[in-house]
Amino acid sequence: MSLPKLAIRVIFSTLALVWCPLSCGQSSNDDAAALGAIRQLAAQKQWQEAAPKIAAYRQGHPDSAAAAVLQSEILIHLGLAADATELLVRFLAAHPRSIPAISAYAEFSLSLNQKDVAEKLFLRCTRYAPQDESVWKQLGNFYLRESRKDALGAFQRALEIAPHDPASMAGIAASRHQQGDESGALRDFQRAEDWNESAKSYDPMVDSLFAGFLLDRNRDRESLHYYQQALDRDPSITQARIGKAKALIHLQEWQEAENELETTAVIEDCRLESLNLLTKVYREQGKLRQAEAAASRAERLSNDLNAEKAASNHIAATLKNAHALESQKRFSEAAQAYQEMLNAHQHVLAAWMGDGRCEAEMGELKKAETALRHMTELQDNSADAHVLLGKVLLREEEVAAARAEFIRAKEVDPLFADAGLGQAASYMVERRYADAIPILRATKSLPGAGIEPRLMLTEALYKDGQRSAALAEITEAIRRYPHNEKAVVMRTSLMGEH
Repeated sequence: MSLPKLAIRVIFSTLALVWCPLSCGQSSNDDAAALGAIRQLAAQKQWQEAAPKIAAYRQGHPDSAAAAVLQSEILIHLGLAADATELLVRFLAAHPRSIPAISAYAEFSLSLNQKDVAEKLFLRCTRYAPQDESVWKQLGNFYLRESRKDALGAFQRALEIAPHDPASMAGIAASRHQQGDESGALRDFQRAEDWNESAKSYDPMVDSLFAGFLLDRNRDRESLHYYQQALDRDPSITQARIGKAKALIHLQEWQEAENELETTAVIEDCRLESLNLLTKVYREQGKLRQAEAAASRAERLSNDLNAEKAASNHIAATLKNAHALESQKRFSEAAQAYQEMLNAHQHVLAAWMGDGRCEAEMGELKKAETALRHMTELQDNSADAHVLLGKVLLREEEVAAARAEFIRAKEVDPLFADAGLGQAASYMVERRYADAIPILRATKSLPGAGIEPRLMLTEALYKDGQRSAALAEITEAIRRYPHNEKAVVMRTSLMGEH
C-alpha cells in the first residue's frame, strides 16, 4: 500500500520513551563510510537521492541487516510501504533471526496500528536475543506507549542483563510513574541520573525523561535544569526543547520561552503545539500582533492537518475496499475502485499498482502496462512494480523491454527472486538458454524462491543440451520438494529418454 503523508510522518520518527539504540545490524562486513553517507542523506530527508545509493550498496552487501532496514525506511518515505514490507519479509526469510530487521518490521506494524503483530515481533526479539538488554528496553518502550503494566518487567529484565544501565532504570522509573507510584519513580529516576554521570556513554534521554516527570510534579525549576542538561548534550531532542518551554511558561519567563518555541515552531512534527504555546507567550508579553499571527497560523495548520487526516482515512478505506474486491477476484470492480481513487488522488502509488494488477488479471495488457508505467515513472524504486510490468511486457512479447524491468527490480532488491525468474524467462523466450542458466542457478538459492527456479533451470539445461545436468537438477528438486507433481513428471520424462 501507499501511505499518505500523515502516516509516513509517524514511521521511524516517533521518539521512544526510553532511548535504546540497537546495532542497526551493521557488521564488520559493512562499509561504514558508504553506509554512513547514505544515512546522512536520509537524515537530511533526501530520499530520492538516497534510494539508488542504498540499492547499489545492497548489490554488494545483500546480507547486510543495516542496509535492508535503511532501504525499507527510505522506501516508506517514498510512499512505497508495500515494497518496504516485502523487502523486510524477503530479508527475514534469509535471516530469520535478524534483530534489526524484526525490530524495523515491528515498528512499521505499530505505525499501521497493528499492535498485536508488533507485540509478537518485539517478543520474538527477546526470544532470539534473550541476553541483549536492547531488545528488552525496546519491548518496554512498546508497553510504555501502550500504558501497559508489563513495561516494568521488561525494563527490570534489561537491568538484570546490564546492571547500572541508566536507560533501563529510567524505563523502570517511567513505568512506576505511569502506574502512580510517584515516590518509587522519583527514587529510580534519581538513581538513573547518578548512574548516567558515571556511564561510559552519557544518555541525554534520561535527563529528558526525568525532566518530564518533574514537570508533571510541578517542580518546574528542577525540570528546567534537567531539560537544559539534556539539550546541552543533544540539541536535537525536540521534545526536551518543548518541555523546557513549558517549564519556562510555568515560571513566567516569557522571553526565554518564546526563544525556545520559535525554534520548535519550524519543526514539522511539533509545529502545532509550538504555535499554540507561542500564542499564549506572546499574549502574556502584550505582543498582541504576534499572538494573533501565531493563532492564525495554528488554526490554518490545524485545519490542514484535519483535512489531511480526513483524506488519509478516505484513501485507506477506499484502498481497503479495492483490495477486498481484488482478493475476491472481482477484478473489474476492483479496477474501477482504483481508478476512481486515482481520479481524486493521482499520487496514490498503491492505486496505480492495484489497477495494473487487476487489468493484467483481466487480460487488458495495454491498460495494465499504462498503469504500471505511470507507477514506475512516479516512483522508480518499486521492485514489485518493475517485476509486474516486466511480466505484462513478456505477455505482450516485448521481451527486451520486459528484461530491462526485471533487471531494474534486481537493482532495487537483490533478494527478489521473482526478478531473477523474470530475467531468466526473458532469455528462455529467445532460446538463449546459456544466458538463463547462471541467473537461475543464482536465483534458486534466494530466500522464498521455492521450486520454480529449479524447474526452469532443469528446462534450460535440457534445452541447452545438458541432459545429465538437467536430470541431476530435477532429482535434487524432488529431494527438496518431494510432493511437487510437476517435478516428478519432468524427472519421469527425462528418465524415459535414451
